[in-house]
Amino acid sequence: MKKFKKILTVAATGMIALSLVGCSDNSSKSGSSKPKSSQKVKKTNTQKTSFRKSYDKIKVGDVMQQGNGGSTIKDVKGILGQPESVSSTSVKGFKVKSYSWTKYDTTILVQFSHKKAITKTVSGFKWTRSSNKLSLKAFNSLKDGSSYSTVVNAYGEPDGLSENVVLGKKNVTAVYFTGIKAKNAGASTSFSFTDDKLVSKTQTNLK
Repeated sequence: MKKFKKILTVAATGMIALSLVGCSDNSSKSGSSKPKSSQKVKKTNTQKTSFRKSYDKIKVGDVMQQGNGGSTIKDVKGILGQPESVSSTSVKGFKVKSYSWTKYDTTILVQFSHKKAITKTVSGFKWTRSSNKLSLKAFNSLKDGSSYSTVVNAYGEPDGLSENVVLGKKNVTAVYFTGIKAKNAGASTSFSFTDDKLVSKTQTNLK
């Protein structure tokens, strides 16, 4: 039981990082960059989106089964290239390596056990939204059991995502910083899904 709790703690690390990095990005620099030509901006936006979507190509394996089914370190390097940083930790014999890639202010963090991915997180990305805005009223109307696709179809892809699999159950946390009706800067929403069903949600400064 103790080892199981330690493993869950490791699996939750990426989700905590997702919230912290996202919050700092939401209130970060604005208007400090130099003007660019529309062609250059378009190219950069395309590259940013491509990097963000590469997150979807990474598969995570079951934390409790030594990452079986997850992408290997070689696989992920083939998708993202060489990482900017690598760190490792060990909790009572349970070893985890964390690899991080950052481009265009977007960070992808992947944790590996037995050289297979067990968690993945993307943060710092901001989508360009349609006129649909996630308001406090809409947030409150989303019931437990709602599917991930229900939220995405209504409000678009989340700005931040974190995913792991524990005992065969897929856990996803989705965070929105853009396309929301906010009282002030720093507003955000977070939705947690297990096997594609909404199990919890939080919001800060929604209007």
